[in-house]
Amino acid sequence: MKQNRKSFRLVHLAMLALALPLFAAGAGKEKEQPPKADTAQLIWPLPPDRPRVKFLQQLTNNFDVEPRKKKSWVDKLVGNADPNATEYFEKPAGIATDSHGRIIFASTQRSAVFLIDQAQKKVIRLQGDRGIILQTPLGVVVDAKDNIFVSDPLQHMILKFDSNGSLLATLGGKEGIKNPTFMALDEARRRLFVVDSHLHQVLVFDLDTLQWKNTVGKRGEKNGEFNFPVGIAVGPDGGFAVTDTGSCSVQVFTSEFKFVRRFGTRGDRPGEFTRPKGVAIDKEGNYWVVDAAFNNVQIFSPKGVLLMWVGQFGNVPGAFNLPLGIYIDASQKVYVSDQLNHRLQIFQFLGGGD
Repeated sequence: MKQNRKSFRLVHLAMLALALPLFAAGAGKEKEQPPKADTAQLIWPLPPDRPRVKFLQQLTNNFDVEPRKKKSWVDKLVGNADPNATEYFEKPAGIATDSHGRIIFASTQRSAVFLIDQAQKKVIRLQGDRGIILQTPLGVVVDAKDNIFVSDPLQHMILKFDSNGSLLATLGGKEGIKNPTFMALDEARRRLFVVDSHLHQVLVFDLDTLQWKNTVGKRGEKNGEFNFPVGIAVGPDGGFAVTDTGSCSVQVFTSEFKFVRRFGTRGDRPGEFTRPKGVAIDKEGNYWVVDAAFNNVQIFSPKGVLLMWVGQFGNVPGAFNLPLGIYIDASQKVYVSDQLNHRLQIFQFLGGGD
């Protein structure tokens, strides 16, 4: 295992010569439509190193999923709207998948959650239920029963929907939750983790009853304290990692909420952060951390050592413009919300060991 980790770290060392151009480029520039490109061999790192990450596809609008519809003569006669109006996935944020392989993500600009069923070539739009309309959907998680949890910061609320989009329960709304951002699930311990960036805490709720169970952290600079946290991911052992934007670091905790380690600091070199956002954990225990300013995803070992990174500023496949959310499914597909390119990008983690 030590040899495998050493091999993976060599990927990082081989990329250092390109570090400053990659990490300094492009924050805050305007979006252009992503061009078509040959992505069959889009991998990281480049040969002769062994590939660890491969680009799979991007989803930018409904017609990347749904077939175009033929306008009938009746539609033309009565002047119905064009059924082939393009619906862009504007400002995607939190992402998850369900047991049927549907990709579920929040679009803050469209005030909706999209359910992408590529097998059925269908897009379902979830905008609310029972008189509650989504306003700023941000975080999304899906439990083993395919219930969908959505955080809505503007409404200070978590909403729980079933797999068909029917509202089952709400959490917050007035008191106790100020600005919920990303969430994570610990199915084994029946826990729902909610990051509240204005409370500077991680709130822990019972996954079944939605009753409060615990609170992690408070505002501060010490280990175990937060300054505008945003992202969270739970590992197989119940340990979890939180991105702390104010301190430009990632903090790791045990399943018993005990602080383990912190990695990262403010800076513009590899292994440092400027605006860390989403975080995910792969099957090997590596941490994948999105940085919205660097326009990339940095991959760290379980001990917080930088292994490599993916991406830079741009609108071609594999590049980003203000990325935000990240999710890794059971098959090790990696989903990244590329906000100002208004698309989802999907990668395959090929493994870090030899």
